[in-house]
Amino acid sequence: MNMNSRFPRRFHRATLAAPLLGILGLMAPVALQGQSLFFEDFEGLTLGPNVDEGLAGLAVWTASPPPNWISDSSQVPGVGTDLDGVTEWAGWGFANKDWWVQTAGNQRRVEWVLGTGTVMIADPDEWDDAAHVQGLFNIFVSTPEITFPAAPADSLVLAFDSSWRPEAFDDGAPSFPEGPEGQRINNQTVVIRSIFAAGTTNEVVRWDSDANSPFYKADSDFINESVLVPLNNPAGATSLKLNFGMELAANDWWWAVDNITVGTPPLLVGLVANGVQFTGRIAEGLGKTVDQSKGITVTLDGAAVTPGAISQEGSVLTVPYSQAPAIWIPKSVHTVKFSYTSNEGKLIEETRSFTAPGYSAVRPTPTTVAVTLTEPDYFTIAEGQGIQLKLDGTLLTGSSPVRAEKVLTLRAPTGSVLAPGSAHVLEVIFRSTDGTEVVDAVAFTAPAFQTLPASLATAAGTGVQPGMLWRVHQIATNRPTTIAAALAQLAGDLGPSIANPSTEADGLYRIEFVNFEQAASDAGNFKSAAELPALQVLDAEIPGIPGLEGGNDNIAAEAWTFIEIPQAGLYTMVVNSDDGFQVTAGTTNQPAALVLGSFDAGRGESDSEFYFQVTQPGVYFLKLLFFEGGSGASVEWFTINADGSYALVNGVQTGALKAFRARTVPEPEIGGGIESVSLNDGQVVLTYTGTLKSAGTLGGPYETVAGATSPYTVTPPASGGQQFFRAE
Repeated sequence: MNMNSRFPRRFHRATLAAPLLGILGLMAPVALQGQSLFFEDFEGLTLGPNVDEGLAGLAVWTASPPPNWISDSSQVPGVGTDLDGVTEWAGWGFANKDWWVQTAGNQRRVEWVLGTGTVMIADPDEWDDAAHVQGLFNIFVSTPEITFPAAPADSLVLAFDSSWRPEAFDDGAPSFPEGPEGQRINNQTVVIRSIFAAGTTNEVVRWDSDANSPFYKADSDFINESVLVPLNNPAGATSLKLNFGMELAANDWWWAVDNITVGTPPLLVGLVANGVQFTGRIAEGLGKTVDQSKGITVTLDGAAVTPGAISQEGSVLTVPYSQAPAIWIPKSVHTVKFSYTSNEGKLIEETRSFTAPGYSAVRPTPTTVAVTLTEPDYFTIAEGQGIQLKLDGTLLTGSSPVRAEKVLTLRAPTGSVLAPGSAHVLEVIFRSTDGTEVVDAVAFTAPAFQTLPASLATAAGTGVQPGMLWRVHQIATNRPTTIAAALAQLAGDLGPSIANPSTEADGLYRIEFVNFEQAASDAGNFKSAAELPALQVLDAEIPGIPGLEGGNDNIAAEAWTFIEIPQAGLYTMVVNSDDGFQVTAGTTNQPAALVLGSFDAGRGESDSEFYFQVTQPGVYFLKLLFFEGGSGASVEWFTINADGSYALVNGVQTGALKAFRARTVPEPEIGGGIESVSLNDGQVVLTYTGTLKSAGTLGGPYETVAGATSPYTVTPPASGGQQFFRAE
C-alpha cells in the first residue's frame, strides 16, 4: 500500500516564501507544552570538525545523535575499515546545514529553507566521494522511547521538515552491485517505521526513486517540504519509537530531516528566523484545526508582539512577525510562545527558541585575519561609513572592504604572530544604511604552523634547472584513500604501476608547476575560466594518466623540487586537490623530515591552507605527495601573497616562489627523518632515523614516542581520529 495514500496529500507540503531563503538562524531546545509530545531539532548536539570533507570547520559535524537515540551504520559498505567512503556520511550525519550545502557544492541543497541550524542528513552522493567496499548504502537511526498518556486510536501524527532528492538505477560495478544480467539495481528509498510498546510496527512513510513504483516520490519536487503523516497508534498505546532509514542507495542524492515532532494536531511544527523576523508553522490534521476566529497570539521574550498576516497553505498555517528595520544582536537567543484555540475549544500554548544569525566569517592565518561579511536580504551594509575590526579588544587597521554583490571582504594584520591553537575573539563592527550599528563577535582559534629549520637551507642561488620532478604510480584495484596507502603504493607494496610511462625520462617527468586535472579540464583556482587574468592558467593532464589500461583512478604521485625562499617570514601555502595530499620538507634522502600540511582522506576538489615560518632565507627541498581514489582527480600547488593574491609554485604570477630540479651544493645533514611509510595487515609501519615524535595535531606539541625503534608499527586511530609523527 502507498503509505501516503492513507493521508490526504494536502498535509504534505508547505513551502515558505522567498524572503526567508538563506536563513541562518539556529534553533535551541526548549521545554514543550500543549499538543507536542516529542520535539527534536538537533540543536543540542555538540558539533566537531570536518574529517574527510574538504570545507574546514571547527564545529560543523558529528556522527553522534541526540542522547538515547541509536544510530545503526552496520550495513554501510566497508564499515569499520578505511574503505567505508567519506567519514561524515558513512551513516547518519548531524551537521550544520549551511556547511553541508557548501562542502557538498550546493546542487540545490540550499533550496531547503525549512531546515535550519543542525540537521540530520543521509547523503550517499557525498559518501561515495571516497573509496568504499562494493555494496549498497543502508543506514538507520532510532529515537528514544517516546512516552505519553494513553491516547485514543489513530490520534497521533508525525511531522518533520524534509529535503528529498532521489536517484535510481544508474550505478554499477566496481563500486556497487548489479543484477544477474548486469542491470543497475540501486533504488534510493527512505522508510520511517513506528514501533509501539505492544510490538506493533507500522511503515508510516515509504518513498523510493522508481518511477514505476506506488511509492515513487520524484526528483526536484520535494527539496523543501513540510510533512505530516498519521502514526496510526493503537488504542491505549503509551509509548513508541521511530526509526528513520535510507536503503538501497548508491551514488544517489540525499534525504535530510529537521524539526521532528510527535503529537496531536493542531500543533507547532517549526520556527524559522533571521535577524529581523520569525515565522512559526502550525499544522492541522485528523480533522482538528485552529479556530482562527479566536486569533493567534505571540509573545517574544515574554512581551506580547503583533504578528503579521496569517496565511495557510494546505494544512499548515504560517504565523509571521517582523521587527524590521531593528536588527537582533547577532547570536542572541530569543524565546517565542504561540497561543491559539483548536476547533474543539482547547487553548493551546507552545514555545520554541531561536538564535539570531551572525553575518561575519573569519579566516585567520598566524599573522592576518580575513573577514567575509555577507549581507542578508533585510539590510545593506554602509561600507562608506567604515568597518572596524577589534581583535581581543584591540582595534586593527584593515584594508578597504571589497564588494562583490552582497559579500564584502577585508583583511587586517594581527600585529604579531598568533600562537598556534590560541583562542581569540574578533569583533566586526559596521552600520546598516539606516544607521543601525551592528557588533558581530566571532570566536576563532589561531591555526598551527611549522618552522623550517635553518639547517635545511642552502644559500640563495644554489638551485638549478628550473621546474620540478614528477613521479606517478597507478594500480587497477581500489585501496584506502590515505597518505599511508599512497606511500605504500609508490613504494611498490601494492603492485606494479599501470601508469603510462611514454614521456618519462629515467622514471620521472619534468614539469614546470603543478596544475593538473585528469582530462585537462578546468579545476581548482587556476583554470581557463578564472575571472582574474593571473589565475587563467590551463590545467594539464596528470602526467602518466590515463594509464596503460585507460583509467584515471587509484593514482599516487609526488613532485620533488628545491624552492628558493627569498626572505624570512611566515608563508601561506595551499594545495587544492581531489583527493588528498601531503607536503613535507627535508632532503632528497629524508624527504619527509617535517610535515608542513596534509589532507589524509578522499574529497572533491578543495583547498587546504597551511603555514610555515622561515628564519633563514635560502633553497629548501619540498615534496608534494598527491593521491586519488575514484571519480575526479586534480591537484594544484600555490602560495598566497600578503595582499591575498595567488601564485603557483614556480608560476609566472607576482610573488611566485621559484622552484628547481637540482641544486649545486651537497644535501644538508639533518639529524633524523621518516624515510618510508608502508601498510602491513592494516597497520602503519614507519621507518625512520633519529628520534620519533608524535602529536595529536599537525602543529604539535610533539612528544618523544617512548621506547620506539625503527621500524615502528602504529595502529591507525579510530574513525575520525588522527595522529602525526615526525623524526628528528
